[in-house]
Amino acid sequence: MIVNSNISAQLASSHMAKNDRATTDVMERLTTGMRINSAIDDPAGWTISSQMTSNLMSMNQALRNAYDGISMLETAAGAATDMGNMVQRVRELTLQGISDSSTREQKIMMQQEANDLIEQIDSISRNTQFNTKNLLDGSSSSIRIQVGTSVGQMFDVSIASITASDLQLEGLDILSNPDDTLAKVDSAVTSIVQAQAKFGVNVSLLNQAVESLMTGSLSFQSARGRIIDADYAQDTTILASKAIMGEAAMAMVSQANQKPTAVHHLLRVEGAKRL
Repeated sequence: MIVNSNISAQLASSHMAKNDRATTDVMERLTTGMRINSAIDDPAGWTISSQMTSNLMSMNQALRNAYDGISMLETAAGAATDMGNMVQRVRELTLQGISDSSTREQKIMMQQEANDLIEQIDSISRNTQFNTKNLLDGSSSSIRIQVGTSVGQMFDVSIASITASDLQLEGLDILSNPDDTLAKVDSAVTSIVQAQAKFGVNVSLLNQAVESLMTGSLSFQSARGRIIDADYAQDTTILASKAIMGEAAMAMVSQANQKPTAVHHLLRVEGAKRL
């Protein structure tokens, strides 16, 4: 019998410590919901999941870029719609002015209204902005939107200049030259309609890019989840097992610590014999 080195107690204590560490790891996984909480848990899995996390963050930013691009184009399209309505009103005034059923005074009023509308059209084209960037004055003829996670995955947008000058609406004279005015207004209507159609095409393409990014993001999240997410069914089973093993280990440590008392009993018996 050995008292100084109680190997049984040390073995039981060592296994109890291992069981405690395993229990702590399982509880951490159940608490965070993640199988891999640091590189220590699974170095290879941590490396792969970190790369996936970087790609996911990049995809999310590209998705926000695409949404911003859609908002920008919708802002320009809304302004173009207002301008188109005003040009249509100018056309109505021109047609009315052509008819001799209107008096000269009435035609002067029509001309003034047309001038005011053209001035407003020009104001809209020069002041329509998105995030402080002018959209319809020709300064946005080349816009790049990053819609991917790699260099070169860009969506190029070109917004035509549709100022009053570009639409040839400046200096229209309903009184003296209504036929020429009508031709120019018709050309302006065509230009605005073409600009609106282009906005629609670009928004549609960006929506497709959004759908692609969302699909890719979901796929990456699913793949990343399979690597780092905790399996609650498995971990709760392990936790229950470790709890039982922990109680058993504590009982064994207690039993092992009782073994030296036999030596004490033996010494007492021997001492009694000598007396």
